[in-house]
Amino acid sequence: MKQLLAFLLSSCLWFNAQSQFAPAAGQPGSTAIHADSSCLVDWALFCRVERGFKQINLPDSGRASVGEPENACGKPGNGLVSLGDAGRAILEFSPPIANGPGFDFAVFENAFNDSFLELAHVEVSSNGIDWVRFPSQSLTQTQTQTPAFGYTQPQRIHNLAGKYRSPYGTPFDLDELKDSNRIDLQWIVYVRIMDAVGSVDSSWGSRDASGRLINDPWPSPFPSSGFDLEAVGILHNALFWTGPYQPGSPFYSSREHRLEACPKTPGYLYASNGQIVAKKPAQVENWSLPALAPGVYFYRSPETETLRFSVR
Repeated sequence: MKQLLAFLLSSCLWFNAQSQFAPAAGQPGSTAIHADSSCLVDWALFCRVERGFKQINLPDSGRASVGEPENACGKPGNGLVSLGDAGRAILEFSPPIANGPGFDFAVFENAFNDSFLELAHVEVSSNGIDWVRFPSQSLTQTQTQTPAFGYTQPQRIHNLAGKYRSPYGTPFDLDELKDSNRIDLQWIVYVRIMDAVGSVDSSWGSRDASGRLINDPWPSPFPSSGFDLEAVGILHNALFWTGPYQPGSPFYSSREHRLEACPKTPGYLYASNGQIVAKKPAQVENWSLPALAPGVYFYRSPETETLRFSVR
């Protein structure tokens, strides 16, 4: 019996040791990214928001109302936008985010200390239609509800935005989604932030990728209810070039509106929102472009880097 108890105790200790994630900002092993980091090369260009209720089980509570969507565009410092319970924000990037070495983008929330954490799921899309969610993990206990001003240990949280206090961002690595065939990891145009309802009541609460309830401060029936989004910063952009001509790469002739010296494989012409507007047929080396409205366009094929050009 003593041997069994010793085994169970050692197993629990092993599980606890293995179940820790990166700690708070400033601590050894933290993955937090400061808003002033030179690693950040760009920020969200557009944002639209669908507000959630101040308290999801009380529709009469009204919806969150603090901030405006444009506050989440650009670098932190423009204010914030509160999403409310289960509210969401969709941010758009041009140029798109690309999968590079290590983390690729970071989400900033306005937490004022290392343990008052309001959390959100993060999803990405190449076309605004197909979305893939980062597999989150929440190891916070769910026997007792974290109250409105309660605390959460960041080392118990993984792949949920809001893990770090302001002005630090929670980073995400697109390589974790490499098995999905619904997105192009080198062409992420949209990031969707979805408030995690932190209720331990299974009727309302959000769950992590393993089906565990996510316990964070709830209810918070205030105008600033839910996740407070400040910004999303990019660490890796899609690689663009605009010339001069290089062998094996497409060359855009603005005078004739042609792509010249293209590989004889299919290619795609994208609008700045990531939508495909035309497809280059195979076996066509010099392609006359269709009529295009003024704007920024991108040409991609499996054998070339991306070409970016403007139509005026």
